[in-house]
Amino acid sequence: MKRRQSPSFVKITLSLSVLLVAVSLCTPYPAQLLRAWDGLGNSQKVKLKKRVKAKHNIKKPCPIALAKPAPVAPPELKSQHAILPSHPWSPEGAFVMPAIALPPFPPALPERTEAGNYEHLATMSRGVNIKSNVNFRPAGKASVARKNPRSFVVRVSLDISLPKAADGKGLLEVNPALAKVLPKYECLMKDSAVSKWYHSLYLHKQNRVRKNASTLSRLLDRHNFFDTDTILEIKDPDSKRRLLWFQSDMDVVSDGSDGDRMPTMRKDILESDYYQPTTSYRWLKRSATPNPLLPYWEGRLAKLRKNRGSASAIDFAERTIFDLKKHSFLLADYDPFIVIPLTFREGRSLYKPAPGDYAVVIVGKKVYPAIVGDYGPNFKTGEASLRLSQEINPRATVYSRPISDLQASYLVFPGTREVESGPINYERLYTRCNELLEEIGGLGAGIRLHPMVDKLAPKNGNRRR
Repeated sequence: MKRRQSPSFVKITLSLSVLLVAVSLCTPYPAQLLRAWDGLGNSQKVKLKKRVKAKHNIKKPCPIALAKPAPVAPPELKSQHAILPSHPWSPEGAFVMPAIALPPFPPALPERTEAGNYEHLATMSRGVNIKSNVNFRPAGKASVARKNPRSFVVRVSLDISLPKAADGKGLLEVNPALAKVLPKYECLMKDSAVSKWYHSLYLHKQNRVRKNASTLSRLLDRHNFFDTDTILEIKDPDSKRRLLWFQSDMDVVSDGSDGDRMPTMRKDILESDYYQPTTSYRWLKRSATPNPLLPYWEGRLAKLRKNRGSASAIDFAERTIFDLKKHSFLLADYDPFIVIPLTFREGRSLYKPAPGDYAVVIVGKKVYPAIVGDYGPNFKTGEASLRLSQEINPRATVYSRPISDLQASYLVFPGTREVESGPINYERLYTRCNELLEEIGGLGAGIRLHPMVDKLAPKNGNRRR
């Protein structure tokens, strides 16, 4: 006999069922069921109803696979450029440049904008001829074109002519007086050979331009790129005297210091961050008088250490202080010397010049004595001390070169430096340069070596090297 349930139990069960239904209406499940029901076709709805009527035991609803819309191909772009994928892209490089180590980005964004000037491309380098051309080509929709990196391209091409080394005939076109200044000119030039340093010099120029062009930095200007007409290795057939001849312009150098000869210097030099106190040609100090630039460099080193400057800057300051305490140097304002590029230190050759070697400079029909006093950048030639520059052109200053065209002939006699280094002995300079000129045929009629006076000579006579 079955036991009947009490009316109170039935009421409680019914109340709980109604409560559960009411709560379920506040959940997203009814809405999902309705959307699924609306998504079914009529035939599917009929079949589902029949299954329910047939009392099929469906434990879990089967997933319904909705049809995916077919991909629509983008409209063709009426242009000669192909459409690239829409994934992130990087600009295409038009040049093959050497790898350049760029400085890291700052760790944080700047807190304020800085005032400044924006340079026009034409001002990046003097002597660059800018030829701009903007081409507009028909294309498709902007929404499609903006995804194509080739639809907005800037192409940069720098065309530079590579010069050919001048021979003896070419040098006469620059200075016709050379044949009169040097009677054996034709004989000297007959067997002359273009030096390997000429090709090395222009290779350094090319590498510098490549490096700067890849980052749009300030380029090596046209004046300094075309600053060397030739570099010739010459050997006199009679005396066998070797001669390195390079044809260039003349920039002004104002460097050097010597506490023995000049214990005090101008205030603008003492406080300058750019004045170089040393030269490659140097000698041991001959007095206890300190170098006038020593206090500045000691203070500079202390500041670098306090501010945790770079290791290279600290090392350079330490080496400079050591040199200032131990050596004396040429003074560009008073000593006649020329500067040769670091390129000339490369390789081994009997024509290889070195600091201290004697040299002469020919400008027009005038000949000036000098020594090799310093090394300069490896990508340029044609630099002389302020003293020599003003002897050639009295209007020359550190901001105004004495010769702008390639009209200066630099004749360096390798291997002629004195055994004992020291300040220039001007009597010895004049005599030795005359002797070396005689070994290559001497000077022409009416041509004399320009005399130089030691402006810092002590009262008891000239100093000796």
